[in-house]
Amino acid sequence: MSHADTMRQFFKDLERIDFEAVAAHCSDDCRYEDVPVGDDATAVGPEAIVAKLSGGLGDLEALVTTIHEIAEDGDTVLVERTEVWHHPTGERASLPVMAVFKFRDGKIELWRDYWDMPTLINQQPPGWIERVIAANAKN
Repeated sequence: MSHADTMRQFFKDLERIDFEAVAAHCSDDCRYEDVPVGDDATAVGPEAIVAKLSGGLGDLEALVTTIHEIAEDGDTVLVERTEVWHHPTGERASLPVMAVFKFRDGKIELWRDYWDMPTLINQQPPGWIERVIAANAKN
């Protein structure tokens, strides 16, 4: 299986909101960096990645992901995608994301997402950011 194929499955798992399956693609020391949020939001290792994803995406009804481009060069994969967050209260948030993934021994060792903070925040339902902050403070 190519790294690009792994990424397609990774995003299918994310779309199913199966954070354990997402983290299973990651090495024990994988770094997930949400670049717009800063270093404090970096999660290291599958357990921390599951906690981070649960804190930000765990309340979603659906997470529809469209992959626009995948570029693979050796152990590096670039993925351009759009996520549409479906909140149980009916709101939808559409977020363009560019990501860099680096592989080692068939597992993701680096996951770095680039996206625009105002684009995300301005589409969220009332109280969402407070819930995310509280959830991440527990982890």
